[in-house]
Amino acid sequence: MEIKALFLINFLRLTLFILAFLFTSCQDDRLIDSNDPNITMSQGKVFYKAETFTGKIRQENPILEEIYITSYKNGMEDAEYIAQKKSGQLLEKRFFKEGQKQGIHRSWFPNGNNRLYSEFDNGKYINDRWEWYDNTKPYIYEKFDTNGKILATKMWNRQGHIYMNIAFAKDGSSIGMPGSKICNPIKPVEKKGIE
Repeated sequence: MEIKALFLINFLRLTLFILAFLFTSCQDDRLIDSNDPNITMSQGKVFYKAETFTGKIRQENPILEEIYITSYKNGMEDAEYIAQKKSGQLLEKRFFKEGQKQGIHRSWFPNGNNRLYSEFDNGKYINDRWEWYDNTKPYIYEKFDTNGKILATKMWNRQGHIYMNIAFAKDGSSIGMPGSKICNPIKPVEKKGIE
């Protein structure tokens, strides 16, 4: 009789362990709506029913017909963030780790053209950062070292003409073309017969 009781106790312990594991692993896949009244934020963390939230929060912008899905782990942004049109067209894809921007961040214009490309490490820009106009012409390019220090920056106007090109030295000084007006000046109107 004692062996059966011991077996039953061990079986119940194993079952409870498996259920607890499944419950906690399924929380990562939990998707809740942003207007859920159980969501709160405190000290930079998201809580759901007074517990740090792990899962995804879905937010909808009906005016722009866009959907945003943010992943959280222990109350902080962690893993993937996606913005898309209701049609499914991807507008933005970002990654986070423990609340900090991490990895490659991309965004696109509604016409599908590139809008932004950035690389991050622990919340700092690294390597390359690009932005484009919706006509596919580059708007800005910045180069960063692995510590997030800016090395160079270039900017173009909408027609594709460069108007700023600067390289930064280790001591913080810079060389290059710091910028100029990017618009055409307004020509004065001649006054005829007006006194």
